[in-house]
Amino acid sequence: MPRPALVLALLFALTPGCSSDIDACEVVCTKNAECQTDSPGKDTCVALCLDLSDRASYATAIERTAECYEEEDRSCADLAGGVCDYSPED
Repeated sequence: MPRPALVLALLFALTPGCSSDIDACEVVCTKNAECQTDSPGKDTCVALCLDLSDRASYATAIERTAECYEEEDRSCADLAGGVCDYSPED
């Protein structure tokens, strides 16, 4: 069963147009595809992430999530345990 935080991470997005924004979506979606066997896949995740980019709260959440995923090269077990759970604030 997928961890809700990992599924929620699919929905977080950054404003497109800046390469660092796209990078954050790439980081989160790569890890989600790695950790969730039933994920829609990295490309679908990235597209969804960028499509939802109009909300600033998602931009903050996905940025924080990407930073957390990269911190100490988090394992799937770490993420399933909720170590990088961030939610949009609106």
